Parts: sequence; structure tokens; C-alpha cells
Amino acid sequence: MAQLHEVGTSLLRYFVPVPLWNDLHEKLVLTYDNNKMTDGVGAQLQRIYGIYSISRFLGVSYLHSPLTRVDYQGLAALEENVADPGFHHEFNDLFQIESDVLLTNDFQTIHLSNISVDLVRQLAALSDRHEINGRPSLVKLLLPYGIADRFPDCYEVCKEISPFASSGHEGGALRVALHVRRGEQVLLDSDRMLPNSYFVNVAKRVAQVLDSLRIDYQIELHTEVPSKEFLAQPDHPGIANRISGPRVVSPDMFELKEFDVLPSLVPYINGTAIDCLRRLATADVLVMSRSSLSYVGGILNRNGVVLYHPFWHSPLSSWLNVDSDGEFDRLRFGEALEARYGAHFNQ
Repeated sequence: MAQLHEVGTSLLRYFVPVPLWNDLHEKLVLTYDNNKMTDGVGAQLQRIYGIYSISRFLGVSYLHSPLTRVDYQGLAALEENVADPGFHHEFNDLFQIESDVLLTNDFQTIHLSNISVDLVRQLAALSDRHEINGRPSLVKLLLPYGIADRFPDCYEVCKEISPFASSGHEGGALRVALHVRRGEQVLLDSDRMLPNSYFVNVAKRVAQVLDSLRIDYQIELHTEVPSKEFLAQPDHPGIANRISGPRVVSPDMFELKEFDVLPSLVPYINGTAIDCLRRLATADVLVMSRSSLSYVGGILNRNGVVLYHPFWHSPLSSWLNVDSDGEFDRLRFGEALEARYGAHFNQ
């Protein structure tokens, strides 16, 4: 059983009497309730890694529950109005997390939509009651964010189990990955849609720092664009009636020419979700969208510098916050680059 996360221990004991945490790994098991929200792959993977992270943070056991299906499969599936029922299989093959326990019938099963420190306290007390005869409680949890968003550094443990190797930067240009989340969001008038100008401004400032340090780099643009104009319907894959009627999607809506001003630009357009995630998680510098796929790429990136725009999931303390105009602490950015890659740059 992995040791209780040191930071988590001190914080949680501030809220919860210490005796409630004794042998909690024998009393409480967390797993993903994988049949309730089968939306996008990024959203579901963030929930899975979030549940794993808070299990380490709390010192409880973890049981891995893989994806059962993925409803939103990207812009190509939306354009073709076709969903692959086996879309989730390659993700389950890659994103496997070792369980602490085996799935048996000897659990008291509890379903929770979200979790909090207070709920954990109640579950710990419940496990000592005579009514459940000492059986451990299996908590099928949908969302970990009541704890994970409050203590986001709990995600640091994900680097240790990332299926992606460290970039290491053993030669070649430093990779700056821009994840420009678009897809079905162009239909929804969503506040998740950061403008192209935001990413251009961030990338220009990153390039200025790298130029000043005389570091060779390439800027990767990871996004989706339809191959042609098409009509999206409320029942198309992944839309789930979030639009009231048919809407036109056109390549012109994405305005990719706005990125042409960036130096050393390498477009990765309409790549597969799994390949996109792999490149985000191994980038030397990751510029996030307001996106769970970005977030998973950030927490699985072993040593890259992550630039974060505020949204509803809190950043890790090692990430750099970016303002809406694309400005960030360039001194701290340079120091982070030096700390991670300085030995290679100075050779």
C-alpha cells in the first residue's frame, strides 16, 4: 500500500481527528463509477486519475475501473455522424492503474456523485459500525473534485505512474505544445473556448524567452478542423441534445491562418485523441486549453513546464498561471526551463 501523501496528511488532520484515519486503507476503497457519465475521454480520464490521486492523498485503497464507453469521440466522428463502439479500448490498454484490492462480493457498496473531507470522515465512522459487519466500503465515485480541486497537488503522484516517458530533451528542438480545444465547443457558445489570439500571444512570449536563451524550439499546434462544411444535429455523437436544432460547422469558423504568425510552427491537425494526449504529456512546454484533455496531459507530463489558464479545475502549484492576454511570469518560466533542462542547454 502506497504511503499517505505527506502534504495531504498534514492538511487532512487539520480537518479530521487523527484516530479516524487509522487503517483507513483497510476500511475504504475508492473506484470510478464508470457507467454514469460516459462523455469525452479527457473528462473521464481526469476523473479516473483524480480518484487515484485522492486515494493516495487520503491513504485509502484504490480499485481501478476502466472506461466502459466514450460518447464524444472528436470532430471527425461528429462530422461523419459515426461513433466507434470500441473507441475506448486503446485508452484502457494504455491507461491502466494498478489496484490495491481485488473486486469481490465482500464490500459494502456506496455510490457518491462527489466527495469531500467531511464525507470521508463520515465514511470512516460508518466503517466501524456493527451493521456492516466490518466489511470494507467500496465507494463508487463519479467526481473526485470536492477534494482534488481543493488540494490539486495531490495529482503530483500521477507523474509516477504516467504511461509516457519523460521528454528528457536529449537532443533536437524543444517542443512547445499548444492545445487549442475546439471540436463541438464551436456549437455551444462555450466559455471554454479561449480565442486563437490567446494562444498566439502565449506562444509569442514563450518564443521570446526561448530566443533570449538561444534555445532551438518548435511550436506544435494541436487542434481539430472539419474537412468540409457540414450540418450538426442535436443527436449527433457527443452532442447529447446540447443544441436546440441543426447548426452549420465550417472550416472557416476555426481561422487557423491566425497561427501563421508564429515562428517554427508545426501543425498537428485532426490527430487522434490518443496521439494528441501523448504529445501533450511529453511536451517540454505545454500550453493548456480549458480542457480536461489538457489537464490530463499536464498531470501526466513528468517534467515539462505547464502554462495554465484559470478555469473550474485548480492548477498544481508547479504550473504557471497565464492571464487572459497571454501574459505570464517570464522570469519564473525561464527558471523552470533552467531547472528542468539546463544541463542539456548548457552543453
